[in-house]
Amino acid sequence: MKSLKNLMHKMILVGLLLTSVQVFADFKADIIASCSAYQSGHDKSEINACKLYIDGFIDSSLLTEDAVIQPKAMIESQASEQSAYLKRAYQTRVSDLAFLSNHKDYQFCIPREYDRKVVVSVIAKSMDIKQLADKSLKEVLFETLIADFPCAK
Repeated sequence: MKSLKNLMHKMILVGLLLTSVQVFADFKADIIASCSAYQSGHDKSEINACKLYIDGFIDSSLLTEDAVIQPKAMIESQASEQSAYLKRAYQTRVSDLAFLSNHKDYQFCIPREYDRKVVVSVIAKSMDIKQLADKSLKEVLFETLIADFPCAK
């Protein structure tokens, strides 16, 4: 009886693990589908998965110093220098040498005067979803943000 009970617990655990992996695997596909629907005009709602993901991506970029929100005049005058700590962190954690050598090119600046909802909508509309066949969602979002909101050089 005890072995049957243990076997049932193991089966339930395996089932839960497989379910969580399946949900995680579909997450990127759901974001891409949401962005595609928004770009094609099928989803005109204020809140959708694509825009929420982009908004969170911008927030996380602000925490890692990949982005800044400053007055437009400050952005146009000069770009900020990377901290020594951040440079060391990238050297020890990032394996792509091209990314390290061009990291300054991977920064974007959003003017404080811009409404975040408008910024997110601009990114959602201008993101090239076809690139996701060859690149990660992170790379495509970074490239779009840099193209739409570059820092002063």
